[in-house]
Amino acid sequence: MSITVKETIGYAASLIGRNDLAAEAKTGEAPSGELLLLVRCFNLVENEVALDYIPLLKEESFLPVEGKIPFSSFSEAPVSVKKVTKSGIETAYDLFPSYLKVKGDGQTDIVYAYAPRAKELGDDSDFGGPVSVRLLALGVAAEFELAAGRFSEAASFDRMYREALACAGRVLRKLSLPARSWA
Repeated sequence: MSITVKETIGYAASLIGRNDLAAEAKTGEAPSGELLLLVRCFNLVENEVALDYIPLLKEESFLPVEGKIPFSSFSEAPVSVKKVTKSGIETAYDLFPSYLKVKGDGQTDIVYAYAPRAKELGDDSDFGGPVSVRLLALGVAAEFELAAGRFSEAASFDRMYREALACAGRVLRKLSLPARSWA
């Protein structure tokens, strides 16, 4: 299930007690005033989560020319490269300002983190999985209250947002203890 900007903004508006903005978000009309501010807050929060906490990852295949893969050929704006493989085997690469360089010209698979594009009211978020509507809405509410100069409310929402981020970022794994030796 995808997270929509409209749904997230409606939830955030309800959290801050602005049911008028929640209703306005549902109409789907072009945002203005405070609703436009909520859309901007959504974009700030989505970027913060992607760049600082839970990276958005994408895998793409490229055919390098003279070992070069220009960043402009990526479907998203890459922030960092996580893994480069050729025929399933990790390969070395070098990063330059406008391209990535590998040895050889065969098919190259790249896993990279990317920055989300700015969204409009009718768009879908790039997130899903551990990132919920509630998490994003708490961040939007914190940003909106901060922009409105309501600092104590902003701090309260920010605390809840940070706690939700911490929970979403946890990786559940099997608990194991290292082997002991009695020497």
